[in-house]
Amino acid sequence: MASKVDFTEDEWQVLQWALSNSIAFVSMADRGFWDTFKEASGVARVIAAARAESDNALVRDLASDLKAGRDKEAMANAADIAGGVTERITEATALVAEKAPEDLEAFKAFIVSVAEAAAEAADGVAPTEAGAIDKIRAALG
Repeated sequence: MASKVDFTEDEWQVLQWALSNSIAFVSMADRGFWDTFKEASGVARVIAAARAESDNALVRDLASDLKAGRDKEAMANAADIAGGVTERITEATALVAEKAPEDLEAFKAFIVSVAEAAAEAADGVAPTEAGAIDKIRAALG
């Protein structure tokens, strides 16, 4: 089982961005001022549970080390945020598959769980959020 120490600083950043971009992508799919707070709360619960309870060291480390920061490269093109986000997720998935194949399913499940938590937090999953989650799942392979 891999952990943060098995990745370079740049590789770890890619994994963190896959996680944070997934959250941002779903949140942006159905915007609302109050929804943002609900989504943050829902995601925080999932991340806290992963940090404390996950059987997977990579997931625990990602949950423990999540940094709020802007992935300028993936978010640069406002017209194609989905493309930038899914590209980053695909890159992270390939990285985990290469360096820690035994952790790949746990990594994928964690990314989907935070995306779903964001979508479900405010009045159920909107069609646009469901579409964003479908794109995330496709990028995860």
